[in-house]
Amino acid sequence: MRASGVTAEIFRRDMREFARLAETRYDPAVVDRVLDALGDMWADAWLAVRTTTHPAPVRQVSARFMNLPAAADPVGRLRAAGLLEFVGHPMEELLARVSAAVPVDWGVDLAVDRGVQKIWTAFPDLISVDRIVSFAGMPNSARAHAELLKRWGGGGIALMAVDFVNRTLNLYTQILAPGQLTAAGIATILRELDFVAADEGELAAVGWPFTVYATFDWTAPSIQRICFPARYTAESFPPIDPVLSRFVEGAPFAGPGPRGFAFYAAYGPTGRYYKVQADYTSAARQTLPGGVGVPQSR
Repeated sequence: MRASGVTAEIFRRDMREFARLAETRYDPAVVDRVLDALGDMWADAWLAVRTTTHPAPVRQVSARFMNLPAAADPVGRLRAAGLLEFVGHPMEELLARVSAAVPVDWGVDLAVDRGVQKIWTAFPDLISVDRIVSFAGMPNSARAHAELLKRWGGGGIALMAVDFVNRTLNLYTQILAPGQLTAAGIATILRELDFVAADEGELAAVGWPFTVYATFDWTAPSIQRICFPARYTAESFPPIDPVLSRFVEGAPFAGPGPRGFAFYAAYGPTGRYYKVQADYTSAARQTLPGGVGVPQSR
């Protein structure tokens, strides 16, 4: 048993429960293959679990393994196990060039019904927007929106997430101070992008987000989606959607230490949806990119 107290048996049991709460599928063989490939290092990660308000047939539960050290080489391990396929897509070159050029910590998203979904690079030393968009393999749409990324987040990028299933890329601004981006600022961003407007309840829930992230792909010139997350306790989590409320109320926790939840509101040109991320192990002692702690829950 590791310092987190999480064994493979406990993890399997709890991922099955998360899937039940979200009314989605759990495939034990898929989960076991990824745990085997990651080896002992997965239990030392900061573990979180997320789901969405997508319709149940397409809704997923993802286990998130974050703050893996550079030496862990999860990409190499997963490729060697046949769980992450490189096919010549530009995202593969982008991931390789970024991780070779700057210090990174790694993260992996495991969809418990299908396998590896995202590979994360977290930048202990923030990387500038200008530098991140200069790497080969970056979508042209991200380069085209560099000035907006700077304006929204102060010029620094904290995280990059490459989605191997959907062939998309997320860029996360540096951690924002409370009040740095307000509800009025969010409304302005959505108008600038000609995305659907946030209603009053959503703005109240994400009015002080701790980051902003934009989703890009390699086939379209526009931002595909923009998302605003805010941290909560179980008691203060906004009762905006019954799927998320049920997930929060029943979420297993491996501890030790305090736990939190992140509520996300995601917007695009024609619609919106919500996400929740539950700490599965405590974030209390974790350090985020830029050397800051995890934002306090409301």
